[in-house]
Amino acid sequence: MNYQLISNHIWLVKYIPGFFLFAIALFLLIGWAFGKYRVKRSESVTIRDSLVTAIFGLSALVLGFTFSSANQHFNDRLAGIRTQALILENTDDSCRYLAAADKIAVKKLLKVLLEKRLALYQNIKSLGQFDDRIADFRRKLIEFNEFMTLAIARAPSENKECAGKILSLHSGQLSDAFKAELLNAKNHPPAIIEGFLLILLTTGALLSGYAMAVKKEDDWFLAAIYLALIGFTLVVIFSLEIPYQLMNQGLINHELLEVQKLMGSPS
Repeated sequence: MNYQLISNHIWLVKYIPGFFLFAIALFLLIGWAFGKYRVKRSESVTIRDSLVTAIFGLSALVLGFTFSSANQHFNDRLAGIRTQALILENTDDSCRYLAAADKIAVKKLLKVLLEKRLALYQNIKSLGQFDDRIADFRRKLIEFNEFMTLAIARAPSENKECAGKILSLHSGQLSDAFKAELLNAKNHPPAIIEGFLLILLTTGALLSGYAMAVKKEDDWFLAAIYLALIGFTLVVIFSLEIPYQLMNQGLINHELLEVQKLMGSPS
């Protein structure tokens, strides 16, 4: 798999499950054809079931590990989104401790930050473009932190203690939540794991097709069910691992979008 090609054309990621399934089906047919060839050329062909079982067991182990890792990654991402939404609401509400002009300015900066966060993963064409969006988001976050520090210092005397403790706490938490998002934006398992999974699944398909032909058990109905199930499993795994490319972003960012409705868009 050409990972440099995918890095420069991230839209290709959505086709990875299809590529995996095509490779598995192809190797199934290759194994079946080779098995037919062996049966014609030899009077008896022996299959070591223990070796085949060991390979299938290893494939199941790696498949299960990959699913577990993708599910954990997805759950962590959703937890981060919920945290960002909650802290955004708290920070927006705590702006009441600031001077009137600073309150308006901070609310606008919060709306801009939220827009930048929602746009971070939209229609990404390459990793270079993604890096530019991350850098732009980081600059806006620094701008927000700098202005918030000055705004808290300028808070009215009757609100200065609350601004210094409550608003300062919320803005710090928001900064940490967004920084965590930036740090984990490109956090995925090493590509070698996906390559290893592809090798194991195609090897298992090759052996399955070979065994079908040698044992004269050409049950293509069961083979089709297997391919459908493994294809669906791959779609689920990759959707959990790279949800912004394979899932509806509105569903993933639902809580952030609800906060955006409450806050409105920056003027």
